[in-house]
Amino acid sequence: MEPQEFIDSLYLALLDKGWTLNEIDSMDIFYYLKLLTRKLGEEKVYIDDVL
Repeated sequence: MEPQEFIDSLYLALLDKGWTLNEIDSMDIFYYLKLLTRKLGEEKVYIDDVL
C-alpha cells in the first residue's frame, strides 16, 4: 500500500466513525499510529516466515 493510499483509508475510516476533517488534521498522527500498533499487538513477523 502506498503512503497516500494509507492516509486516504485512515481519513475515510475516521470520517465514518464521526470525526471531522478538522479533528483529524489537528490530531497527533504519530501517537495515533503508535496506539493502533499497540492495539494490534507488537508481534514481529520476519519475511522468511511469510515466504
